[in-house]
Amino acid sequence: MPKLKITKQYAKEFDDKCAKADSHGFLRFFTKRDANNRSLLDLIALVEDTIKIKPTKHDRYAELNEQKISNCVNEFFSLYMPQKAEEVRRIFNRTHPYFIDQDGITHINFIHTQQGDPHSSNVGHSGRCSFLEFNVYIHNSLDDLRTTAHELTHALSSHHQHVIETLRSNVPIREIDNYAHKNFEKDCVGEIESYITEKLFNKFLFQKGIYTIEDLENYENQQQASLLTEINLIREERDIIKKLSCPVSYENLKKLVAELQRNRHSRLIERIRKMHDDNKCSSYMFRYVVGRIVADQWIKRFDKAQDHQTQLDMLDKFQNYLDRTHEFNLDRACENLLGENFASIVEAYVMDKTNEAINLDEKAL
Repeated sequence: MPKLKITKQYAKEFDDKCAKADSHGFLRFFTKRDANNRSLLDLIALVEDTIKIKPTKHDRYAELNEQKISNCVNEFFSLYMPQKAEEVRRIFNRTHPYFIDQDGITHINFIHTQQGDPHSSNVGHSGRCSFLEFNVYIHNSLDDLRTTAHELTHALSSHHQHVIETLRSNVPIREIDNYAHKNFEKDCVGEIESYITEKLFNKFLFQKGIYTIEDLENYENQQQASLLTEINLIREERDIIKKLSCPVSYENLKKLVAELQRNRHSRLIERIRKMHDDNKCSSYMFRYVVGRIVADQWIKRFDKAQDHQTQLDMLDKFQNYLDRTHEFNLDRACENLLGENFASIVEAYVMDKTNEAINLDEKAL
């Protein structure tokens, strides 16, 4: 790996990224200890130890267009989340008010692109724009279907809707900023909703014969690989920032990089390089860790339900949860969906993964 050259400009840019990684006081939140003397850092280290990486493949080719995606996703929401089905239909037929700007222009776009293109579908708002924008990138891959359902769930979440309503209410800018830059403990729940939908959508695709067992297994392998990547990113960024005084000075960064290169800590050097070059940061990526873990435990409880009515009750509760996402911090979100705090959910996740590994070892004998 080529040596990392530190200039004064590089140090200034790196300091900006460190500030972003620690946005909303993330590192304090992340290392604060609970009544059992555990921090979130301790909890995700337990998760990291259970992850077993298996080979993954790209999602299979599927010839798709706007109509095919719309029909498939509409059918899913009608079956699994009927309270939200009409909203989804209005998004696809471009009449949903949150996606229409003050000039009557609808910001919903289906964009055909090549397989391997890095663009991914997304929904959200930008700056002071008082509307949501939904970009669906079609790569002719099964992942296009899943990602569309994932992003649509963000659009149905009261978090995004509350942002738009606040922007349209002509309240003082300070009030808007206070909501948009809220406490990280609330911000980190933002992927729970979309990963629960992903797992439900996978069931639907399998029932329709669109997914195979191999597709489901590949998806789970992808999730485990991504979870490990995200945990590594968070832990390594925290270690680096801890070694530096903030704000980061040119002298301190240069000294740290020289020490890491001398001791051949290539992984941390690469993390410094990525912290400088990438838009991803630990405070942002933690929401994906939370989302994957909570959704995994939610779907396991859904699958273990003894009767259909219990599953319907869970789906009703989840749809009601979407109407209140802007209210929840991490533990309240977990308690609303599963009746437990995040630490308890992590413990259950670790136990499940440990038992799965034991069962696989026994089968191999």
